[in-house]
Amino acid sequence: MLHPLETSELALCEEENRPRLFARTWARKEAYLKGLGTGLRRGLSTDYVGAAQNPGTDPKGWRISDLEVGDAHAAAVAIQC
Repeated sequence: MLHPLETSELALCEEENRPRLFARTWARKEAYLKGLGTGLRRGLSTDYVGAAQNPGTDPKGWRISDLEVGDAHAAAVAIQC
């Protein structure tokens, strides 16, 4: 469901870290797609949002930041620049 690069990054992560990193990737993706105004109907594999190991590779014209919400949750905000 995710962009191929995000899927590859998650596959390279240590197995015990994958659920946390997947949640982080999902939160970043959802924040970006909501910012676009399309929500999940745009397709999760369309855009790379700099997932598990590469949080600094935001889509052009966007800044996506992870939010600290505790270990049991993931949240992000996307702002168009």
